[in-house]
Amino acid sequence: MITIDERSSVPIYEQIKTGLRGLVARGLLEPGEQVPAIRPLAETLVVNPNTIARAYRELILEGFLESRRGEGNFVSAKARKQVGNGLETAGRQFQEAILAARRAGLSWSQIRALLHQAQEDPS
Repeated sequence: MITIDERSSVPIYEQIKTGLRGLVARGLLEPGEQVPAIRPLAETLVVNPNTIARAYRELILEGFLESRRGEGNFVSAKARKQVGNGLETAGRQFQEAILAARRAGLSWSQIRALLHQAQEDPS
């Protein structure tokens, strides 16, 4: 399920893109599967259909989705690899952030407290 945080500084169309990538990463959407149509997804997420359309257009340009005329939008065969690369990048960035926090003087217990706080954040 894709969730939208209206309080976030991240644009809604980016949250939708991230949500779709997450569905593929968790195996809830497989390459070749059709993604929800724009209007029903907009109704479910309570967002403007143009926002969904923008997210889909960008994902098509990135090669994550493919559009089939008269059929809809589908997860591309390249999507799994893109998600894997994104997860690896996120992991490296996370590790670098932890090391930067240590260099800045945060203790391991402070870092653990921050991780615990982030884990409990509903967004």
